[in-house]
Amino acid sequence: MLQISSALGAEEPKSLGQINPSLRIAGEFYGSYETWNYFRPSPAMNNNNSYDLWALRARLGALLTTSYVDGYAQAQYVGLYGLPNDAVASPGGPLGLGAAYFLANQSTNASNIFLKQAYLNFKFNSLGLPGTFLKIGRFEFMDGMEYRSGNDKFDGLKRTRVAQRLVASNIVHVGRSFDGFNAVYDRPAFNITASGMRPTQGGFTVQGQDEISDINLFYGALTSKKDTLLPGTEGRLFYINYDDKRNTQVVDNRPAADRPRLDSQNLNIHTIGAHLLTFHQLNSGSVDALLWGAYQFGDWTSQDHQAWAIAAEAGYQWTNLDFKPWLRAHYFLSSGDDDASDGKHKTFFSVLPNGRGYAKFPFYNLMNMQDAFIQMTVSPTPQTRVTIDLHHLSLNNSADLFYGGLGPTSSSGAFGYSGKPSSGKSDVGQLVDISFTHTLTKELSWRFYYGHAFGGSVTRNIHNGKKDADMVYVDFNFIF
Repeated sequence: MLQISSALGAEEPKSLGQINPSLRIAGEFYGSYETWNYFRPSPAMNNNNSYDLWALRARLGALLTTSYVDGYAQAQYVGLYGLPNDAVASPGGPLGLGAAYFLANQSTNASNIFLKQAYLNFKFNSLGLPGTFLKIGRFEFMDGMEYRSGNDKFDGLKRTRVAQRLVASNIVHVGRSFDGFNAVYDRPAFNITASGMRPTQGGFTVQGQDEISDINLFYGALTSKKDTLLPGTEGRLFYINYDDKRNTQVVDNRPAADRPRLDSQNLNIHTIGAHLLTFHQLNSGSVDALLWGAYQFGDWTSQDHQAWAIAAEAGYQWTNLDFKPWLRAHYFLSSGDDDASDGKHKTFFSVLPNGRGYAKFPFYNLMNMQDAFIQMTVSPTPQTRVTIDLHHLSLNNSADLFYGGLGPTSSSGAFGYSGKPSSGKSDVGQLVDISFTHTLTKELSWRFYYGHAFGGSVTRNIHNGKKDADMVYVDFNFIF
């Protein structure tokens, strides 16, 4: 009796949301307050560049697990409140994300409830195919996160510096999902993933229920897992095919009258790429490095598409020092188009990327961009992290446009990317941002962010009324 009582007393408490061994309820509650003091064009109408807004998001899902198939369904509520109705400048376009939310929803207070995920995940272990899975339905997807190594630092680098560069579900407050299939063959040494998908709306519009049926996406990846080929190192080869036939006009450096509509001459872009990520623990600290690259070819409406992008990063963390300082250096370069009339399109296309993962203050994106920056992270306590980034931003090709946007977020209307003339300039400016994250419990965390952009010659030419910008947000996240 004493042995039984002792054993029962040693059992871990049932996690929040775990109803029984087969049924789990999962949820999230997220809130954010943002204030913007954006660049401003002048003269222009509706050029309010200073405002604040609120965002709320709630998700509730149920996971049913069996030996042969898992089923998951998740609903989402999202609300965007206090959006500015006078910040879509003419000329100039949206002055910050708050203006982009208003433009997409045509309301100062926009909200909706919709089906975020609903899928069946078939498991073929019992059929003699261990590690084989087939997911069908609506689900979230992140390129670069086909598996997790179990090493927290290694996986953290994957989430923040590899994953969702080109295909992402985490895009600002609303997010996006994908309808289709995801097939996985996962073994101890490698992972093979193949997916055929169509994205849902989201991002700026709260109408996230609707599928964007005119975009077809295929993704395939072969990943050599950490320690398989080289100690502390993983490698991935990937391929993406993006086909877009939406009722919208493409954005590039041709005159607007010469840009075809996608429903008459569509985009069909092939992307092949690879990454190597390495992490090693040393006596006095840890060292990490990343190489990532992609090459694109295909049809950009009536033009031949040929483009590329590369990233190189390295870091060192002094784990034996107070605050465990972690210094990293980053360099990213993507191709731009040097001649709008030669029948070739050479601007790198970001496909369906993460919203703020690689541009926390998203007044720019990674098309025709050179981003060189250093990052310092310190941890005053195990529950807190402070990160400071210093960016120098410039266009790779001054004959091309200065691009913005987070990718397609609606079935028609906006292309998803915008482009403004650089007037032969290349200096976009500098960005300093600071983020503070505090994890209160396993379920609850909060974050503070401040970013200041110093406009360079490109930005000052476009926004000559106010040539610098600030963004502040505070958010919290509760998950179970």
